[in-house]
This record gives sequence, C-alpha cells and structure tokens, in this order.
Amino acid sequence: MGSNNTQNEQQVAVVTGATSGIGSWLAAHLHARGYRVALCGRREKEGQDVASSIDASGESAIFVQCDVKSYSSQATLFQKVWEKWGRLDLLIANAGCVDRGSVYNFGRRDATVDDLPSEPDTTCTDIDFKGTLFGTTLATHFMRHNPHGKGGKIIVTGSLIGIYPCQTFPEYCAAKAATHQWVKTVGPILQVKENITVNCVMPGGIETPAMPGFSEAFRPEQMTLRSNLIAGYDVFLDDAENVKTGQLIETAHDKLFEWGHPGYKSGAFARRTEAVFEPWFKLVHGETSGLPGTIPDWPDMTSKTIAVTGATGSQGGGVVNIMKKTPGWKVRAITRNPESDAAKKLAAEGIEVVQADFDDPASLVKAFEGVHAIFAVTNWWEHLFRGKTQHESGDIEERHGMNLARAAASIRTLEHYLWSTTPSAKRRFWGKMEAPHMDYKANVDARIKAELPELAAMTTYLYFGYYPQNMAFFPLCKPIEYPGMGQYIQTLPTKPEAICLLAGDMTVNPGIWVRQVLATGSAAYTKYTNVALEKWTFQQMVDVWSEVTGKKCIFAGISLEAVTQLYGAMGNELALQFKYGEACDPWEVTDEFISPEELGISEDEVVGFRGTIEGLKKAGFWA
Repeated sequence: MGSNNTQNEQQVAVVTGATSGIGSWLAAHLHARGYRVALCGRREKEGQDVASSIDASGESAIFVQCDVKSYSSQATLFQKVWEKWGRLDLLIANAGCVDRGSVYNFGRRDATVDDLPSEPDTTCTDIDFKGTLFGTTLATHFMRHNPHGKGGKIIVTGSLIGIYPCQTFPEYCAAKAATHQWVKTVGPILQVKENITVNCVMPGGIETPAMPGFSEAFRPEQMTLRSNLIAGYDVFLDDAENVKTGQLIETAHDKLFEWGHPGYKSGAFARRTEAVFEPWFKLVHGETSGLPGTIPDWPDMTSKTIAVTGATGSQGGGVVNIMKKTPGWKVRAITRNPESDAAKKLAAEGIEVVQADFDDPASLVKAFEGVHAIFAVTNWWEHLFRGKTQHESGDIEERHGMNLARAAASIRTLEHYLWSTTPSAKRRFWGKMEAPHMDYKANVDARIKAELPELAAMTTYLYFGYYPQNMAFFPLCKPIEYPGMGQYIQTLPTKPEAICLLAGDMTVNPGIWVRQVLATGSAAYTKYTNVALEKWTFQQMVDVWSEVTGKKCIFAGISLEAVTQLYGAMGNELALQFKYGEACDPWEVTDEFISPEELGISEDEVVGFRGTIEGLKKAGFWA
C-alpha cells in the first residue's frame, strides 16, 4: 500500500475509456461529487488534457494510460492508483468500441471455396466484454484490501442494443449482451461475499466519438440526454447501503427504466435452469454461493414434495387426503400448531408436519424449502370469528396471501404454485358491489401477476364454490326443524332459483384437482379452474337434502338486512356473496380457464352434492 493519503477518507474512482465522451463526463461528475478520479484510456495527450481540466494539480485527478483489453495493462492501472491513494471505492467500466470490421463478408461472395476469410477482428469483444471481466477481477482484488473495510461499487456502461439487437453492429450487440449477463450473474455473488455491487447503465443513442453523426441519424427525442445518462449512474452511486446489485438501468431520452428479471416463458423449466446448484458452484468456485434460494444438494429423483398450507382445515385436508396416496409425491403439512390433535394425527400417518405462521415470512420460507409444489390457502372467516370487521379480515387475508406468495417465489425448487382463490364482486362491478371474503383473495391474484411475475408464470388459480358441508357445519346454512311441524326450513339471503357453484366433498375434491393440475403441468400454468362439476340452484340443494335425509325441507329467502340482524357480520358477508351470485355467474368459464376435461378429471371420482350429503348422513348427521 502506498503511503500517500492512506488515512484520507476521500473516495477513489477509476474510470476506463475516459479520454472523451461518456467516460470524460463521468470523471468530471465523480470529481464534483467528491471522488478522487483516475482516468484511463489509450490516448495519452487526450487523457492528460481531460485530467488537467478536472484538476491541474494532479492531486485529485490523474490520467493513467491503459489498454483495457490487456490484463497486464489493467493490472498496472490499478496498482498505480493504489500506490497513489491507497484505496479503491468505485470502478466505472466504460471503455468500449463498436465493430472494427464486417463479419458478414459481403465483399467475398465471389471467393472460391478454398479462399477462406481472414480471422475476424474481435477488438470490440476484447474491449467491451473482456475489458469488463478483467476490470471486475482486478477491482475486486483491491476492494478486498480497502483500509476502511472490504467493499465497493462497479458500474458498467452497457447499451440498449445489448438488449434489442441492431444488425448494424452484431459484435457490439453480442459483447454488450455478454456484459449485461456478466453484471447479472457476478453482481449478487460479489455483493454477498465481498460487499461489492456490480450494476449496469444502458444508454441508447448518444453523441460520442464511437460513431459519427449521431445527431443526424437520430431525432433529438430519440437520443439519451447527457443529464439522464448521468442520472442513471447516480442511482447506484446514491445507494449508500450498497445493496443494489446485478441490476440494469435503461437511460432513455429523459426517463430511467429498471430492467428486472425477463420472466419465464416455460415456467418451472426455465426457473430450474437458472438456479444455482450448490454442488456445482462449489466444484467450480471452491465454496458455496451464499445466495438465498439455491438448490443445496443433489435432488431425490424418486419423489417430489408438495407443501400444503391449512393442512388441518377443509381445503388443505382434502389435498392431503389425495396427495398422500399419489405415487411419486410426498406431503409436507404446514400448520400453525404442530401440537394440535389434527396435526398429531397427520404425523401418526407418516406425513411430515412443519410449523409455520402466515404472519412470519421467514417461517414460511423455511417450511417451503426444497418443495416442488405448494397449495396455498388463507382463511378470511377465522379473522371474522375472532372479532375483526369484514374489511379488517380482508386486509389480514391479503397480507397472508402475499406472504405466502413471496415465500413461494423464493423457493428455487418450486415447479407449481396452486393458489386457492375466488372471483371478485368488487372488480366485476367496478366497486359498486362487494364481497370482502372474495374480493381480498382476488386482490392477491392481481398482485401475484403484477408483483411476482416469475411466480405467476407457474401458478394455477383454484376457484372453490359453495361447500355442501355448510348444511351440517355452518350455522347460517343449517336446515332448522320447525317446531311442531316435523318439517325443516333453510333460510338464506338469496332466491331459491339462484345458481351456485358447488365444491362437493371437501375431504377429497380439492385433492383431486390439485393432483390433476400437477399431472397436467405447464399446460395449467396461469390458468383458473373451477373446483367443481356442478352448478345448482338452492332449491335443488334443499330438494336433494330432503330426499337423502328423509326430512322434508323448504327453502325461504330472507333479506340482507334481516340476516345481518340475525347473524351480524357473518350473515352480512354471506348475503353479499349470494347477491353477487344473483347479479352474474361469478364462476363463468372464460379463456383464462382450464377445464376438468383438460385436467383429466373423472366424474366417477369426484364426489358431488348428493354424495357429500349421503356421506354426512352416514356419519350421523340429521339422524
């Protein structure tokens, strides 16, 4: 380490390609921000002139001649900077050039077959990509030795035509595309391991010496403003906590656009392809990656695992009942209380039971670790029964739904996410109608698609309808014996001719749909499906209930106001759902749906309304 200014807290930056254009602008900008700046380039006179224009004394701005395509030349650059200032905080890997010749060889169309073309000039690749690779390697070395603690920033100048190919510059496009991938791959690793962030700024057309006549070839509004270009670098320079890494920013004319993940066209296939497999990472690099969400070890090729949330409840329990018998699958039951009787019963059956809390995202990530599929369900009614209002219950449900989704999105082994949801009255009728226990679930659908597109690419949305079991377990829906008449009456806030989707037997049907969605695989991605084969009127349900139980029952509709007075928020909520069902068919099949036939679901296996009531009768209900 050099002796000059070793205790000085003033930061030090190296800028390559700084003899003109973008590099010279950045050098001046960094100096104005308080950096000591080392400018690098091949042209001695031009570089010295730029450095002198920034600081003629040479105390805070110097020029070091360097050819970035030469590793030894870059090594000398970094050594000289370290000898002068004893620290390195920032590398701007800006040096670049366009194609030095044509790879199309149009002028050789008449050459004989034995007259081979000469070796292509790959100067562009050597400067734009290899120069960045060399610079990153050397900057990392010196940043590890910073006296104030290891760490620093590397910002690479990319190009928008490294994203969108421009056939005029095939090598330049390829080199910049490689540079972008370099940033996205090494950035996360260096941030975790060395506190070094690596990011990229991608301008469009901008007047530089790289090509003549930019301002004649592009209209003014089609060119990147210098001020906006600098603002792109400032996004990363202003990151005081040094956490932004592996990111690309497009500097359009006067706006900045962050380029995130490109998304998965093939869902789980692509997701697995990009995942870090730790045994290989260690084989290549000598230690594990330290990244979250990697694949830690060799997978079990004999089976896959599905995590089932709400495993002791109606929907989750139905999924467990089927999936535990499905060849090639193991079940991991996720429950808030592993010591409950229901959880202990699952454990006694040999099912893995894992504790997690929907209010604790870290517990969900841990519970989902290594699984291949997740069935996710939330329980709006639980919060209502605990005294929350309808909308307070909805807020909790939406929060829980997103906690589940974010945790699932972090699991690299995940191949399929199955989200139990409902159609939204509020969205269907533009806020003029609502059913909170449905609306807030649908909010999660929309947010998965908007906020977690990679997860959305492998999600299937399951619509559950009305539970026949409600006639045995849900107070408002139970048929009640009318005193002295020997007859029963079911009073609900809807019309007898209103049609409702029927979920059937919840002990088996949820599992049948989940099993078949998983068997269908990518064809079910992004699709909705009704977990039901029947849509009946409430009068039909009462008639079949009477037939099965042998007890005559009549249906009587009551008003929303009356049911609210009788049952409070619970009655009001059910009335809102039924009014929604009267106004339209909430479960109408559209192009977004995958049908039971496409899922390979057999009518003989599904237990409908009649079979559910018969099963309950055999179990002792309505004796």
